[in-house]
Amino acid sequence: MKVLIVGAGTTGLTAACALSFQGIDCQIIERRSQPSQLSRAVGIFPSTIELLSSIGVPADLFSEAVPMRGLQYLRNGRRLLFLDFSSKEFQGKAGLFLPQNRTEAILAGVLRKRGVDVQYGLQLTNIVSQNAAAIVEYSNHDKETFDWVIGADGVHSLVRQKMKIRYPGQDLPEKWSIADVEVNGHMPPSLVTVNLQEPGNSLSIVLPLGQGHVRVVSSKEDALSALPQPLDIKKIYSQGSFQISVRQAETYCKNRVLLAGDAAHCHSPVGGKGMNLGIADAVAAASAIIRGEVEQYACERHKIAKQVIRKTEFARKVVTSNNLLMKCGLWILAKTIGVVPAVRRAYVRHLTEI
Repeated sequence: MKVLIVGAGTTGLTAACALSFQGIDCQIIERRSQPSQLSRAVGIFPSTIELLSSIGVPADLFSEAVPMRGLQYLRNGRRLLFLDFSSKEFQGKAGLFLPQNRTEAILAGVLRKRGVDVQYGLQLTNIVSQNAAAIVEYSNHDKETFDWVIGADGVHSLVRQKMKIRYPGQDLPEKWSIADVEVNGHMPPSLVTVNLQEPGNSLSIVLPLGQGHVRVVSSKEDALSALPQPLDIKKIYSQGSFQISVRQAETYCKNRVLLAGDAAHCHSPVGGKGMNLGIADAVAAASAIIRGEVEQYACERHKIAKQVIRKTEFARKVVTSNNLLMKCGLWILAKTIGVVPAVRRAYVRHLTEI
């Protein structure tokens, strides 16, 4: 069996790890000329680490990651809720923070040890898929035949476009922003802070990445100026704005082609589930190919992603709503989570699982 993976982000690299772990001949191509130095996602769920371990990516390779020790929600500077992830109640539930480019470097390193190298600077230009095989044409004009192709080439997936798979949904009108900075002085170690600020009900999230390095994500166009309390910034690594798209491919499988990750779905960053969902897609896609269960893959993963999209959209609307009932409901929920152990555990499961 011969499999091509298009795209060397976390989803594509994970698919290659899963296939090579089972001894399947796989190739992985990437249109970029080199590994990405950008870091969009940072949160890794405990279940994701377990999933990666199941395909031969040892958990100790993520030793540089920063474990989440606490999560607090503030509204206009007043604390609504604090969750202590270092307590026995949440043992094994805390997520890890690691820039996406470092996660990709770890996965690529595992692949190199297995004799699989990413072919950078090589782009798929066309694909013809029939019942028995897929014929791929590259940007260097070469052609190659594969038993299966996994499209893990992102939101603007060329694989999806060439296969004429629709990607319905919407682009939200407002612009969000992101900034990675180094700060002077002491920052609370491994504490995630979610700021809800009025008027305007803006959302800002501060994520610790270790050694004074933090990420700020905001529902406003300028993440740093949107913070209720400005950071003492030593260095700005990167900053920019982005628009949220909420979309899902109509099918994840057509003939000999499977879609995974952002090529199959995209949604709000609220909850940090995107990269984790893509990694789970990749492992499931590899397993489906090996077991001959691609139709089940398409059905099950589509259903799971649809649920994630619904939940993340609901969460985004709740935390950014100006509706008084929504605000009161959020306050009541926060207080209930704080005092009712069963509700608190259910909420943590929602946060740290797909």
